[in-house]
Amino acid sequence: MTALLERLKQKQKELKLDIDNKPKFKKEKKTNVFSKIEEAKGRKIYHTKIFNDFYTFGISKNEPTKFFISLRGIFNIEDISMFHLFSLREDDEFMGIHYGIRKLDKAFIVKNFNKKETYTLRKCEYIEFRFKKGSVFCYLNGLHILLKRDRINSPYYNTLLNIILELETGLYNFYNKELSKGGIIPEWIKKRQK
Repeated sequence: MTALLERLKQKQKELKLDIDNKPKFKKEKKTNVFSKIEEAKGRKIYHTKIFNDFYTFGISKNEPTKFFISLRGIFNIEDISMFHLFSLREDDEFMGIHYGIRKLDKAFIVKNFNKKETYTLRKCEYIEFRFKKGSVFCYLNGLHILLKRDRINSPYYNTLLNIILELETGLYNFYNKELSKGGIIPEWIKKRQK
C-alpha cells in the first residue's frame, strides 16, 4: 500500500513538472482591425476590415475614457475583433454618426457554410464615426439587410436595428451630444430602402 502511495506521489511530481514547463496561457496573435489608415487634409481616416455585424459595445469598465466596439467576423461569427473610440481632446469634436455605401476596390467573395452558398460583395455598407480631426469607417456586411423591404419583419432585421439604435444612444451619451429623436439609422433606411 505504501509503495502504491509513493508511486502516486512520484507521478504527481512528474505531472506538476510538466505543467510548470508549459506556458500558463496561450498567446493569441493580435490582428489589426483596420485594413487602411490614411491622412487627408489634416484628418486621419481609419477603415476597418469588412465584418458581419456587432457583437457588443459600451464604455470600458476599466478605462472609462474609452468606448469599445466589438465586431463579429464575416467568415466566422465566433471571431471577435475590437477597437476603441477615445474621449475627446480639447481641440477635437464629435461630429456624429453617418451611414453610407461604398464600392469596394476589389470584389470580395463570401462563403456562407450554413446555407451552402457563395456570393460576391462589390459594395459594402458602413457606419462612419466622424470627428473634427478624423473618422473611423466601420464596414458591416449585415447592414444590407436593413435596406431590403422584404426583411423588415425578420428577427435579424429587428435585432440589428435595435442594436444600432442602442449604439447611437450610447455613443452620443459618451460624447455628451444630443441625438435626434428616433435616431439616425431610421432616416437613412427610409432614404435607401428598396
